[in-house]
Amino acid sequence: MEPVPSPSPEDRRRQDGLIITSVVMTTMAGLFVIFRCISRFILIRNPGPDDYFMLAALLLTVGYVVEIFILKANHLGFPMTMLTPDNMVTFIKVTLGIQTMYYANVFCIKTSILLTYLRFAVSRTFRMLCFGTILIHAIFFVVCLCVTLAQCLPLERMWDLTGTVEGRCINTTAFFYSTSAFNIVTDIWILIIPFKTLHGIQRPRHEKVALFCIFGVGAFATVASIVRLHTIYIYTLAEDPFRDGVAINLWSIIEVTIAISCASVSALKPIFSGRQRRATRAAKTSTTSGRCAKSDRMPKRRNK
Repeated sequence: MEPVPSPSPEDRRRQDGLIITSVVMTTMAGLFVIFRCISRFILIRNPGPDDYFMLAALLLTVGYVVEIFILKANHLGFPMTMLTPDNMVTFIKVTLGIQTMYYANVFCIKTSILLTYLRFAVSRTFRMLCFGTILIHAIFFVVCLCVTLAQCLPLERMWDLTGTVEGRCINTTAFFYSTSAFNIVTDIWILIIPFKTLHGIQRPRHEKVALFCIFGVGAFATVASIVRLHTIYIYTLAEDPFRDGVAINLWSIIEVTIAISCASVSALKPIFSGRQRRATRAAKTSTTSGRCAKSDRMPKRRNK
């Protein structure tokens, strides 16, 4: 009987690297979202739908990390010869869950960013661009979800290792290429559309520079998307997808956690600026008082 092969030190390092990176990056993103919530919910008391979408993105990211741990328990990154049929079936099923979770996560992050833009939108054109982009992403997400869950008909064919389940599957390589390319293009679009508005905002020069720097750091998430596209290319050519699935998960988690962190930076200013907290509360109080005064001035109907 041939001895069962054992993973190489390199395989173990790659697997450990994925786990450590996932935990560290998700913790970092979690801290940014926690401070964001402290700022919006407690300090200025002005939460919005952008905050709720970002909370959803963080929860999806935590779920993604849990699924990575499940993959680790089923020998992600190890040679296929080390995996049992049960390991392989679990691996494929969890990968399906990761695919759906990834598309949902990207949708929540980008929607949160666009809703944040609406907080400082002053022109009707810019608002329409934001709403239009949100609508396009919503349609894209629904399409991706439907295609992912119907990539094989019946779906059981996806994890059929014996070839006994009759059916058909789509060309997933072409699908993943096209969706990744779309995400990269929309990443760039979302980075570009607020520049004119930010340039026209009446703010001190150092604040504008800080905002543009934040957007510059956010561009790294786009770079991560491009690297992820390359890992998809490598993964589709792999003779052993169970061993070569580390890189695509690594860059996926880097992409979403950097996007969450960068998208939350702009909400943290009230934590470090008492003037910002007072100004935001005063503006909110003024708006509420104005509505009440307007309501008091409205003529009341007489009872007949």
